[in-house]
Amino acid sequence: MSSRTKGNLYILLTALLWSTGGLLIKYIPGNAVAINGARSLIAVVFFWLYKRSIKIRVNRYVISAAVCLVMTNLLYVMANKLTTAANAIVLQYMAPIFVLIWDCIYRKKAPKKQQCGIVLMALAGMVLFFFDQLDGGHLLGNILAIGAGLAFSGVFFINSLPEASSEDASMLAFLASFVISIPFLGDVWKMNQTAVVALLALGIFQVGLAYILFAKGTKLTSPVSASLI
Repeated sequence: MSSRTKGNLYILLTALLWSTGGLLIKYIPGNAVAINGARSLIAVVFFWLYKRSIKIRVNRYVISAAVCLVMTNLLYVMANKLTTAANAIVLQYMAPIFVLIWDCIYRKKAPKKQQCGIVLMALAGMVLFFFDQLDGGHLLGNILAIGAGLAFSGVFFINSLPEASSEDASMLAFLASFVISIPFLGDVWKMNQTAVVALLALGIFQVGLAYILFAKGTKLTSPVSASLI
C-alpha cells in the first residue's frame, strides 16, 4: 500500500469518526462552549494516554493551526445549536474551496481545472445528499457554520506545511478549548446518563481518536485531497 493510499485511508477513518458529531451533540443539553470544552478535556486525556506524554512542541505553525482548530470546533458546536445539523455540516464543508484558495496563494499558482471541478462536484454532492433536510435555518447558525468551514480549511492547510505538527496543534487546541469553557461548565454536572455517554463518545472517538488519525493522514496526503475526503 502506497503512502498516499495510507494517508487517504487515515483521513477516511477520521471523516467517519467526525461524522458522529452532529448526532451526539444533539443528545447533550447545555451551551456549546461547555460541550466543546468538556469533550476537549476528555480528548486531552485520551491523547496523553496515547502519547504517554503531554509535552507540546510550539512554533508559529502549531499555534496558528491550534487557533484554527479551536475556532472550528467551537463554531461548529455553536452552529449545531442554532441551525439544523444538515445545514451546519454542509456549510462547514465548504472548507475544500477555502483550502484550494490558500494552497494557490501559498504556491503562487492558479488552481488546475481538474481541482476546481472536483471541489465543486464534492460541494454539489454534499448539497444534494442533504437537500431534503436543508432549510433556511437560523441566519446566525448558518453564518457560524461558514466560519467553521473557513477555520477548518486553515487546519488542513497549515498542518500540511513542513514545520507544522498536527498532534501538537491538536493538543494545544484541546487545552485552550477547555480553559475557555471553564466559566460555562456548570451545565455539564446536570447531564443525564445518555448525555454522559454521548459526551464520552465525543471526547474519545469523535475528537481524540479522530485527530490522532487526522495527524497521521495529513502527513501523507495533500491538504486539498484530505479536505475533499
